Order: sequence, then structure tokens, then C-alpha cells
Amino acid sequence: MFKSKSALVIAIVILGVSVFAMFFQIPYAQTSPTIVAYKVVGTSNLGNPGSESFWSKIPWVNLSLTANIPNAPTSGLVKYVLVKAAWNGTDLFILEEWQSPSPAYGAWSDSAAAIYPEATGPDTFRIIELTPGVTYKLLTNYTNYVSIINGKTETGRLLLNYSGITLPLPNDTQIQTLPNGTILLYHSPRPLEDLLYSDGMFYGYYVNSTWYYPDRAAIMWYLGTGVPSQDCMNLGGKVPDQTYDGFTLKYAGGSMAESGIATNIWMWVTGATWNSTNDPAFKVNLWQNTSLTGLSYTDPHNHGFAVPLYSNNTNLYEVDTAGIWYTPVKSSGLNGSLFYIWTGATWENGTWVLEWVYPLNVPSDYLPYFVNITANKIYYVAFAVWQGTEGETAFDKSISPSFVTLELVNQAPPTSTTTSTTSPMVSTTSPATTTIVEIPFTDIVVTIAGVIVAIVAVAILALLYRK
Repeated sequence: MFKSKSALVIAIVILGVSVFAMFFQIPYAQTSPTIVAYKVVGTSNLGNPGSESFWSKIPWVNLSLTANIPNAPTSGLVKYVLVKAAWNGTDLFILEEWQSPSPAYGAWSDSAAAIYPEATGPDTFRIIELTPGVTYKLLTNYTNYVSIINGKTETGRLLLNYSGITLPLPNDTQIQTLPNGTILLYHSPRPLEDLLYSDGMFYGYYVNSTWYYPDRAAIMWYLGTGVPSQDCMNLGGKVPDQTYDGFTLKYAGGSMAESGIATNIWMWVTGATWNSTNDPAFKVNLWQNTSLTGLSYTDPHNHGFAVPLYSNNTNLYEVDTAGIWYTPVKSSGLNGSLFYIWTGATWENGTWVLEWVYPLNVPSDYLPYFVNITANKIYYVAFAVWQGTEGETAFDKSISPSFVTLELVNQAPPTSTTTSTTSPMVSTTSPATTTIVEIPFTDIVVTIAGVIVAIVAVAILALLYRK
């Protein structure tokens, strides 16, 4: 009798566990990277990105994106990005696709416009829309201050107020009030954006039909050892502990938030690095004009490129001695690295397609600021995109919530092109691609095993009750 009861209890436990396994995923160790770069034969065609024959054999990976600024209406507008990767022994290829209903044609990059005085069009400076409910007051006792209010120059210092929090503004601050009471702040430097955000006064970057910002995309590569816990970057000043208008800002804007972390960032931006007649910088052949750029070199391939950046806990730097975008990470030995990463991009039917090409034999002078990619090694990468016509620019963007993994393998692409989707899945369709969730083989094994164990448990119960 004791044996029969024991067997009955065991059978019931087995049955319960097996049913649980059938309907709930039991955690298991990750055995493969999120993004696999398959070994292919062929080269890139940056004039028609994504058209290379090997891409049709490689499945998309659907990476969910989230708002970099929670609750801001101009942040996190792109909900997901599709990614696939390949390599041919000498170059790494990464293909991205994301939805962008209104591409930012004709918008200048700040940095490109700064070196070309004839530049016209949006994004020669940013306009911040302040949080609804923010009010201002002119402190006229500051006789050494000048403020510009609705186009009129006034003597005095502007003071913002929001929910009892006050923020005095720098000299020469310019604001405009719209008929609905919205306050716009012009020419916002990086430290002021940090102060506005910290006080809850940053609502988003202002746009209209003629004023908007470039579209961008970026890939961040973790350069350290171990597993990074976050891909966040600090808001702040130009340098750590910068004193700005009476405020001390602890961090430099663009520095990495996680302690001890360093990254290599590739940044593609319309208005500067997109090889297209729709890109103002390329339209005027800016990057071949040494008298304008001051560069002692030009892009030898005349293709699109990605600005190489390096970020650590100190600051965000440019991996080049030109210093067009940010402070150079090194004063010499990096000439030409500005054009090291190639890009090609097209926009059609509401979708950007962007291809990156990264030569794997990185010159020694570029290290350790560039990622040194080799086969059969796991790398941690993060993705970001901006919709400039909708107000995403600078630190306001759509980002992957954390790093994902990527590995170059000595394996040909699979025959199936089923799209896998990271968790949580935010969308399964795009204008150009229908994505299908790929069920990992390990999930299938767990489910089948649960079914088999359940059948065995039911058989045991049947035998016991017969007795």
C-alpha cells in the first residue's frame, strides 16, 4: 500500500511538471548569439544596399527599441529595427531596416554646417520645446544679462518655473512663446539640456514642416571584457565637473553611465555622411574639399561613411584627429579613420535600408578605440535610430534597451530566412518585410519532452488505478 501511494504521488508530481513545461518556457542557457554573422562569398554594393545575393539567405533579427527619454513625445518613435549580418573573411557587413514615414531630406548636420558657411536648412541649431506648464519670469535686477523674448531684446535674466522648481537661464538666452502657451528655447548648449531634463522641463525637440533634424543610426560596440550591464550614456556638460552658469555638472554628456566601460560607436547621419544627392554635405562635395574641412585627406572611395566615436566614463570622443564632431581622442596618428567605416543607404516606401561595411584588419593606430572583430568570439552591441522630422536628435532617440550579442561564424547562411524576434516582441510587420517569429530548437525540445513525460505519467496513473 505504501509503495502504491508513493508511486501515485510521484506520478502526480511528474504530471504537474510536464504540464508546466508544455505551457511555460523553462529557462535554459543561451547557446547562440542574438545576431549571427554568416560566412559569405561576395562584396558589398553600397549603391544598392541589401541587394547582394547573400542577404536573401540570411534571416532578419527583430530588435525591439525603446525611448531614451521616458515619457517624452519625441523619444522612442521607432519601435523596432531589423538586423542581419555577414562577413567574407576581410569585411563585416551589417544590414539594418527600420520604419521612417518621413525621411529627413535636406537637413544639415550641425557639424557639417559649421564648416560650410553657405549651409542653409534645418538643424543649424536645436530648438527645445519646454514641458507644458513651464512659465518664465524676467529678473530685471540682473542688469548685466540680456534675454531675447519673442524676438525682442530685454535687459534681465530669464527664470523658468515648473511645479515649484526654478531654473535661472544663461546670458543671451532666447525663447519664444507660441499661441497655445508652449515655450520654445533656442540655441540650447549641452549643459543646459541636462539641467532642463533634470528639472523635468525638457519636453522634446521642436519640429515643424520646415524645421527638423537629420535622421541617424548608430551601433555601439562594447570594448571591455566580461558582460556589460547597460548601454546608457550620461547627460552632462562638455567635460566632467564642468561649471556652467553657476552649476556644476558631474558628468560629460555622452560618457558611459556604467563604471569601467568603454565603447566604439559608429554613427551614420543624413546631412553629413549619406552618399546621396539628398544629403547636403555630399551634394556640395564637402568631404573632398580640403580647404573647407581642413582635413589632410579625403574619402578615397567617395561612398557614405559612419563617424567613428569612442566613449568611456570620461567623455565622448571622435576617433580621428579632425575633431569635426567631437574632441579628438588622440592628437595624431588617426588621420583617415573618419572614413574607415563605409555605409550605403536608401529610403523607399517608408523604410530606411542601411548597410555598414567594416574592414576587419584594423590598423594598429586605431586600436584600442575601434572594435577589433574576429571570428568565433561573442561581441556585445547596441543599436539606436533617430527620426529627425519627428523631433529625435542628439540624446533624444530610440535605443535597444540593452546590449545584444553578435558573433562571426565560419558557417554558410541557412537555407531558411525566417525572422527571429527578440523579447519582448513589439511588432511583427513592416512595410517592406513580414516577420515571422522563429521558435528556437531548444524550446521545441522542451515542449516535446514535456508531452512525452506527461504521456508516461498518465500511463503510470492508469496502471495504479487498475490495481
